[in-house]
Amino acid sequence: MAHHVDHNALLLQVMAHDLLAPLTAVKWQVELLGRDNVPSAKRASYVKGITDSTELGITLTKHAHVAGKVLVGTYAKDESSVSLPEEVRVAVHNLRLQYERHGLDILAEVGDEETERVLDRQLTALMIWSIAKFFLTCTPAGSTVSMRGISGSAHDGSSLYTLIVSAPNVPDMQELARCFQESVARDPYDQTYVFTKLIHTAAPLLGASVNVETQTDLFALEVVFGTAPTAQ
Repeated sequence: MAHHVDHNALLLQVMAHDLLAPLTAVKWQVELLGRDNVPSAKRASYVKGITDSTELGITLTKHAHVAGKVLVGTYAKDESSVSLPEEVRVAVHNLRLQYERHGLDILAEVGDEETERVLDRQLTALMIWSIAKFFLTCTPAGSTVSMRGISGSAHDGSSLYTLIVSAPNVPDMQELARCFQESVARDPYDQTYVFTKLIHTAAPLLGASVNVETQTDLFALEVVFGTAPTAQ
């Protein structure tokens, strides 16, 4: 039975939780910098930490801004030349510490494309972040989430880029796959649902198709980007 879920409220809850970590880190490191006789090496480390945490906070705030508009159908695309593999690498880098705090690892094996694609950069970043967060909500601690990116061609000769994200031993894989495909929540507090909703809403705006598969001990999500690359 489908559950009614206010995905905007769930998104607000998730984003507030995510923003708490970098904001707390900035506050803590500013307090350390304010102490007397801080060694220069530690001072440089604190400044770098403040910079990194601030950049993460800005990235999360941008995601929240774009996600809110996507979910209510008011987002206006702003397309430009984008390196899809690089966007995946950046997203993985930004999420690594959060994965580690949940006892997880995230591994990216992303092949390059010879050319860039015409895509909305912020929407692309939101899509990749949503996929990574989807797996963060459903993957048990001690596991590794793998992201593989593969370039190829369709039957008509157009360029494709396939992103396969997978994780082992995901609980209730069949039910999770069903809820993802039908874009429904498992219960009123299912945070996985907000990322399911974002993925399904953003994918067609990016010219992408999304599918999930389950094997004996592996849950996999496949995203195929079909937008033709720009000419070199």
